[in-house]
Amino acid sequence: MSDKVSCVYENPVLREALGDILRPGGLALTDEALASCKLLPAARVLDVGCGSGLTVAHLRSHHGLAAMGIDTSAQLLASGRSREPALPLALAQGERLPIGDGALDAVLAECSLSLMADVDAALAEFRRVLKPGGRLVLADLYTRAPDGHSQPRERQPVSCLRGALSKAEITAKLAEQGFDLAIWQDRSDTLKVLAARLILAGVSPAQFWGGTCGDGVNAIASLKPGYYWLIASRGAGD
Repeated sequence: MSDKVSCVYENPVLREALGDILRPGGLALTDEALASCKLLPAARVLDVGCGSGLTVAHLRSHHGLAAMGIDTSAQLLASGRSREPALPLALAQGERLPIGDGALDAVLAECSLSLMADVDAALAEFRRVLKPGGRLVLADLYTRAPDGHSQPRERQPVSCLRGALSKAEITAKLAEQGFDLAIWQDRSDTLKVLAARLILAGVSPAQFWGGTCGDGVNAIASLKPGYYWLIASRGAGD
């Protein structure tokens, strides 16, 4: 995750106005996706890009899961620990998970895969730490551009939209890394709700998604961003 992207989520003004969950759909969308996973009580779950750990706490208290979280922002992790010292949070990157092979029942990555410098390496790590048949839950932005492909990163705005891929690219990468796609849900409607919340907080949605790029509005328009959640399972291969 770049420093410019990190500072969006660390921004105290945004966090005060919108809370610590700055993603479309919030916890309600997390619950929606988890309902399709049918995880057993005490299942081991990792939240990649957990921020201050609110989702981790929710998974533990409301779903009875043995959830833990990692993030690259020491500031956000410290905020979470100050609120709930016993919460299992760690400073780590999605491309290099500090977890043993086949240790987890599920990996959750909401608005974090698109921030990672190496998506393929991250997906390979997610598969490595999952048990055979373990679930991968992704929720993120994707591009619905007419040509069906994302733009080169240097042409995309500096934000989590920078790493947005098309549906075809996402599903292809999952297959390449040994995942079987089970469910894809388009929830682009949640982007309008988040945009309204940003406007009420005095923040331009284009500024939020487009960072400091001067052509942020045009870049966002050309990408035609949407939002999805999906569930995939680790295949039976090596």
